[in-house]
Amino acid sequence: MTFKAKLDTMLSYPLQTSLFVALYSLLLFLPLIRPPIVLSIILVTALVYLSMFFGALFSRDRSSD
Repeated sequence: MTFKAKLDTMLSYPLQTSLFVALYSLLLFLPLIRPPIVLSIILVTALVYLSMFFGALFSRDRSSD
């Protein structure tokens, strides 16, 4: 049941969720392309930011229970 609440929280922010999924999948397959290191650092930074964003949302939802 708690996973459904988290899924609802992620789906209420469609732009951030789609960015998170796109960045994760892109970084998963980037070693096949070998992009410049600066681009990889920017993508990892964006992925960390989105992870912190969703972590803050999930902790806020848990504290309101």
